[in-house]
Amino acid sequence: MNPMTCFYIYMSTTHAAADLHRIDLNILVALDALTRERSVTKAAERAGVTQSAMSHTLRRLRELFDDPLLVRGRGGMVLTPRAEALAVPLR
Repeated sequence: MNPMTCFYIYMSTTHAAADLHRIDLNILVALDALTRERSVTKAAERAGVTQSAMSHTLRRLRELFDDPLLVRGRGGMVLTPRAEALAVPLR
């Protein structure tokens, strides 16, 4: 099964699936950078945007998924279980 199919299946089990057609799919590029880097600043560098823009995008992602996605932990940011579940199919 290809990764986008896995992502779509996961999305179809969440409330966000109904709104998928209204999502700017570029936000998923940001989510991928955030899950890989686990840092807003480093994710912004990877995506070629400002730290402020990535922070704003993280806020939008948190609202979209109704989940914090990244939280402060020992040694830096930690992915929530939902973010972990999204990371692999997203890639």
